[in-house]
Amino acid sequence: MECFICSTESNEVPSSGDYKQLACPDCGEYKISGTAIALFKEHNWKFNVEEARRWLASQQGSGTIPLISSETAATLI
Repeated sequence: MECFICSTESNEVPSSGDYKQLACPDCGEYKISGTAIALFKEHNWKFNVEEARRWLASQQGSGTIPLISSETAATLI
C-alpha cells in the first residue's frame, strides 16, 4: 500500500478500528482515520509532506501511534 503522506510503498499494519495503520520507511508508523481518508478522496487532497512529517515527529514520543484525524488532516494539506 502507498503511504498517504508521501506515496512511498509502505506496509499496512492490521487494525481493528475505523482507520488504516501504515508503517512507512520514510514517514514512520501512523494511523489515519476512515473519515480523513474519505475527505482526501472526495476533495483530491494531498498532504504537505514536510508539514505532515514534522507533525508525526512531534507526536512519536508519546508512547502511542499517532492518529491523523480528519481535523488534523485538514491542517496538513
